[in-house]
This record gives sequence, C-alpha cells and structure tokens, in this order.
Amino acid sequence: MGGARAAAGRVSVSPVVWRWGGVDASEDGEHLCLMHRQADARVFVRGGRLVSGSGYENAAPKARRELARVGAIVRLRQRGRYFVHAAGAVDPQGRAWLLAGDSGSGKSTLAYSLSRSGWTILGDDGVLIELAGSEVRACAWHAPLEVSSTLASAFPELRAHVARARPNDPRRRVSMNVPLASRARVVALVFVERAECHAITTLGPLAALGALVRQSPWVIIDDAYACPHLDALRRAAALPSFRLEHTPAELHTVARILMEALP
Repeated sequence: MGGARAAAGRVSVSPVVWRWGGVDASEDGEHLCLMHRQADARVFVRGGRLVSGSGYENAAPKARRELARVGAIVRLRQRGRYFVHAAGAVDPQGRAWLLAGDSGSGKSTLAYSLSRSGWTILGDDGVLIELAGSEVRACAWHAPLEVSSTLASAFPELRAHVARARPNDPRRRVSMNVPLASRARVVALVFVERAECHAITTLGPLAALGALVRQSPWVIIDDAYACPHLDALRRAAALPSFRLEHTPAELHTVARILMEALP
C-alpha cells in the first residue's frame, strides 16, 4: 500500500456513491474513500496512489486484498486501462479473446482448457483493456489461474493437486501454472454460460455492449473517466461477439469451437 497513512480513527466521508462486492466508495473532497463494510477498514485513492486509512492494518488479509483489488481497478481506470470481469486467452496466432461472464459461468475452466491446447493466458477472472490507435488491446491482470479440482475426470493432472485445494472453498479450486501472455490485440468477445446443451450464437454490437457493461460496471461512475471508459467498451463491443453456451462435453474442443467461429 503506497503513500502516507491516513490519520488514525474514524474518518468522516460523504454517503456511498457506488459499491462493488463488500467495498463501498465515497467521495472525500477531491479523493475517493474505499471502505470494506465487514472489516470497517479504509483506503484512499489520492493522486493516483493508494493510501491506507483507519482499520486497514488490522483487517483480515482477505479484506485487505479486496480493498487493494478495487483500488487498483480505480487507479488503472484513471490511466486508460479498464478492468473487465473476464478471462483472457491468446490463440496460437497471437490474437486475444475475452471470455466474459458472471462468477461460476466457467471462465476459469475454459481458460485452463485453452491453455492445454497451446493458448497463453492473460487472466482467468479479470483482464484490462485499453485503446491503442484503431486496436483494442487486452493486458494481463496478474493473478493465478484457479481451476476446480473436481474436474479431475476431465483434466487428470489435477489429481496430483487436490491436497492444495483452498480450504472452505465449495469449488475446491487450486492454482495451476499455465503459459502466460502480457498483452495482445483483441479479436473477439465471448460471453460464456453453463448450459445443458452446447450452442454458440452471434451477438450484435448493442447486445454485446450491454453484456460487457455488466462485466465492467465501473463505467457508470460519474466522473471524468466515464466517457473514455464507455468508449473503450463500445469499441470492444464492435468486435465479433458471441454467446457460448457450454457443457462438460466442450472442455476438450473449446479451442476448435472458437477458432471456427471467426470468418
């Protein structure tokens, strides 16, 4: 956590202006205050830096991580990089695909499957997008790829890692080493859903933009960065976009499915 620490004790802030998970955001003059509701811990975004506030040092590691994650998303947004709740994978031709979806939709599982097919990974639960001239680029969000050890029947190598599954995690996820990428030009968006039957359908730009805003909700923050954030999402949504309904049967064919989806 960079910068000087805020004064100890309670800090008076304005009412909550937006919320993400367990973190509330309030205006503190020219700065943004992020408060973890459960831990009653605060950090501030000041001058492009995160500054620890009351309760932070004594908060549980999970709460500190959540505050730091949201703080990093806000700081990067101020620099023209926008977080999307998506997995990112780079195909053998060097093109990035974003696999976006709600928690539990299968992003990490599909990303891991793609890594086994020779793709490199930008992230499994988040990527950053930025505009570079006429291109939309995806940049890595550095976090370990976690996959459910209950999928050992599909991915036998997971059996050797069952003991490392996170305690109290109903999905019994383990961190796996996969080939990583740092950035690449985005060529397609894929909105993933678990289903009983496999289907892949094309989405138009308006439907894709609506789905993308759901996975990058910070765009609705009413500040100086809202318009460029929306423009980045709009440019991304103009790329070829698909809805992928997947079942366990597609775990070993998803790379082929995606490659065949583009003209």
